[in-house]
Amino acid sequence: MKRLTHNGFTLVELIFVIVIIGVLAGVAIPKFANLADNSKSTSELATASSVQSALDAIHGEWITNTCDFDWGNGQNSAPTANPLNTAGYPTALGSSTDTPLNYLLKNTENGDWVQVGSKYYGPATKNGTSTKDRNIAHKPEGNDYWEYNATAGTFNLIEP
Repeated sequence: MKRLTHNGFTLVELIFVIVIIGVLAGVAIPKFANLADNSKSTSELATASSVQSALDAIHGEWITNTCDFDWGNGQNSAPTANPLNTAGYPTALGSSTDTPLNYLLKNTENGDWVQVGSKYYGPATKNGTSTKDRNIAHKPEGNDYWEYNATAGTFNLIEP
C-alpha cells in the first residue's frame, strides 16, 4: 500500500483561511476607525475636568481664608492677571498668559486649546471648525465649545 504524503495546503484550506481573515478584518476595522477622534474627545474631557477641579479648589481656598485670598501664588495682584470675583472664582480663565488656568489649558500659540471670545475650543472641537460631528451627547465634537461661567464657577460643554 502506497502512503500519501501531505506536503502543503490545499486550495480549499487556503481560501477558508482567507475568508476567516476577511471576516475578522471586517469586524475589527470599524472598531478602530474613530480611535483618534475618541482619544481627542477623552483628552478634552479630562482637561475640562481638571479645570473644574482647579476652580473648585480656588473657591474652596477662598472660603477657607474668609474671602481674602490671592490665587495662583499671588497672581490675583498682578496687573494682567484675572482677579477673583465676589463669589470667589476667577473673573476669566485665560485672558492673560500669566494665569495658572491658562497654563492648564495650554492656551498658547502652539497649545491644544484656543480661546475665541468667551468660547474655549479643545483638541476635539478644533476651534469650531471640526467636521466630525457624530452627535454623541456629552462628548465634545464638531461645533461644540466650552464656556466659563464666572458667577457659578462652572466650565461647561455647550452643544448647540
